[in-house]
Amino acid sequence: MLGLMLRRALSLYELHGRFEAGLAHIYAASYGSIHRALRQLHDAGDVEQIADPDPPRNTKRYVTTDQGRRNWLDWMKHPRSAEDSEASMLARVFLLGLLESSAERRDVLIALRERALRDVEALRTVDATAGTEDVESAVPHYPRAALDYGVQASEAIVTWLEQLLSELPPRETARPERPERPER
Repeated sequence: MLGLMLRRALSLYELHGRFEAGLAHIYAASYGSIHRALRQLHDAGDVEQIADPDPPRNTKRYVTTDQGRRNWLDWMKHPRSAEDSEASMLARVFLLGLLESSAERRDVLIALRERALRDVEALRTVDATAGTEDVESAVPHYPRAALDYGVQASEAIVTWLEQLLSELPPRETARPERPERPER
């Protein structure tokens, strides 16, 4: 939500519309959950209500504060292990264009790739037969198939993130300073 309100102030109704129009395939948010989150962001000082000289009836618009922008940048750059990795990754990529520089976008994509690589490695260590004693399956192949899907999907995410990284302009390197020419 903070990312959605970076460029311009939005009302609760407009935020809900933004979720429905662009983020619904990533994260389904009800009007009530958006309202609660907006209230929490306001209480925390991450968004502020702006003065609207001619507001439509009962419409309040909110914009991300400097504190909210810092919190959003922190969220963008530091994927947390407790998050749903795929949904949070897709939300970050959806909002990636709001970052001001390709260097910042690169940093986010690298952090997402590192998280995805950790997820792949964690899946590779899972014992597909553990915890299947109660699954009444005539064919024990399916728990392994489900795990294989997770590994392949996670590997595809890594490949996709690497593709996004390759589309960014190359890192700018500092130009070596020219030695001063002695005066003649």
